[in-house]
Amino acid sequence: MKVERLRENVFAVTATSQELSALVAAARMALDALRADPQAPAEARAILERVLADYDAALGRTARPE
Repeated sequence: MKVERLRENVFAVTATSQELSALVAAARMALDALRADPQAPAEARAILERVLADYDAALGRTARPE
């Protein structure tokens, strides 16, 4: 995996499919844990939901034939 900082709060990540799958799986597990915890910060849950939704949408666009 390669991570480059392009500017403040902007990163470029180069990852293998296995590395990306592991990161996304961990994010989904974390989201499940946040949803199950009534004490979990709502903002953290909302951010993670948005990130995963953005990822799913981007993945859907890459799977479409041109």
